[in-house]
Parts: sequence; structure tokens; C-alpha cells
Amino acid sequence: MRISFRPIILFLTLHCSFLVHADDSAVSGVASAKEQATERRIAGLWHDVNNSNFANGHLIVSQQGSEVFTAHYLEFKGIPFVEHGAGKREQDTITVKVQVTQQIPGWTTEGVHTLTLSEDGQYLIGEYFSGGNKGPLKFKKAGK
Repeated sequence: MRISFRPIILFLTLHCSFLVHADDSAVSGVASAKEQATERRIAGLWHDVNNSNFANGHLIVSQQGSEVFTAHYLEFKGIPFVEHGAGKREQDTITVKVQVTQQIPGWTTEGVHTLTLSEDGQYLIGEYFSGGNKGPLKFKKAGK
């Protein structure tokens, strides 16, 4: 009988020793990261709210790991404009190299967008850089 209790006693001794020295930081860090990822979602549909010159503007953002992909349609003073891009996400900022597929006359066909998620998670705010020019960008989250 005594022999069958040895493995149980050994297990309990090791288990208690582990619990005495356990640190919840790894577990709580994982939970916080999951909560933060859910709260700080960038992927989805965004509406262009930059200014009154931009109408029917829609930005679709998808994310796979740290890679980000975009498709953007807008009408600038009634003229349609389409671009797509690929880039990276670092924390709450995405940097995307864009390629224009339907150009507004006089505008360049390549650029870089840098957008940062607002504190409340409802806006992507940043700038475009294209052909030596730069300007503001602002998108409001659509739906949830």
C-alpha cells in the first residue's frame, strides 16, 4: 500500500512547490494581449471622412499577422479614384505602399499611407506621401 502512495506524494510535493513559485504574469499577459487585439482591431471597412472634397470613400483593410492589405475607392470632386496596397502594422500604426489603378488626372500613381488607430478605435488618422506631396487622411470605422 505504501508503494502506491509514493507517486501521489511526489506529485503533490512537486505541484505545491510549483504553485509557491508560480508567476501569473505570463498568463495575465496573454489575456491582456488577446483583449487588446480584440479592442484594437484595424481590419475591416472604413469610410473616408477626410473633407468635403472626398465622397463615397471606402477603405477595406485586411490583416494577416503583421502584414496589411488595403483596397480604397473614393470620388474626389466627383472623379472616381481606386488604389490598393500592401504594408506592415506596428502596434496601432499601419504603413502601406499604394498603387493607383484608376487615376485622377494630374495625380501620381504611387504613394505611401501611414495611418494610426485613434485612442477610441473609431478612426484611422494619418498622411499620404506621393510624388513629393503629402496630405491628411482620415477614416471612420464602419459597423462594429
